Amino acid sequence: MRRLEVCGGISSGKTTLAALLSRLGVRPVYEDFSANPFYKDFYHDPSANAFETEITFLLQHFHKIKMAMRRQMTFGCDFSPTLDVAYADVTLKGRQQRVFQAVYQETRKTIGSPDFLIHLKCNPVEELRRIRRRRRTAERSITTDYLTALNAALARRLTRQSAHTEIIEIDSGRIDFAHDNDCQTKVLTLIQRRLRADEK
Repeated sequence: MRRLEVCGGISSGKTTLAALLSRLGVRPVYEDFSANPFYKDFYHDPSANAFETEITFLLQHFHKIKMAMRRQMTFGCDFSPTLDVAYADVTLKGRQQRVFQAVYQETRKTIGSPDFLIHLKCNPVEELRRIRRRRRTAERSITTDYLTALNAALARRLTRQSAHTEIIEIDSGRIDFAHDNDCQTKVLTLIQRRLRADEK
């Protein structure tokens, strides 16, 4: 059993890639963002609703990973606790940040670190274009400044995580694996090679 987590900014292609991983025999595990009761309120007023939103996403993701690990299958998530921490770095301060970090560290004691983190790097301008194209009402308030801050926070977290987790970087802003078959093959070949190298 191995665990892959796909992380990246909003609309960077996480769910699309998790679905593609099934071609490699990797069972996809999907986030259900709509199950977070605070999701819409967060985008309506981020500063007032960030704490409960971030904590809930972290615990939802923790539970999904814990349940998937019990099946003893290689699986890939379109979410990552590492990304949850990056969100919290942007939205939480002071005591709320410390409480969030304490909960995160407690979850790590149970599920540990993933075997692979797939980092989808995407330009904030392109991310915002995709966000506008999918027309989710709750996401209308998202700005490039927020996306830039999130991407930077994630990059910092991945630098720390790289000490004990293998990172696979993919430029999802330039490599259109959502629509181009050749790009899909290129990305899956890259990931498959890294998985096979890890087996040796």
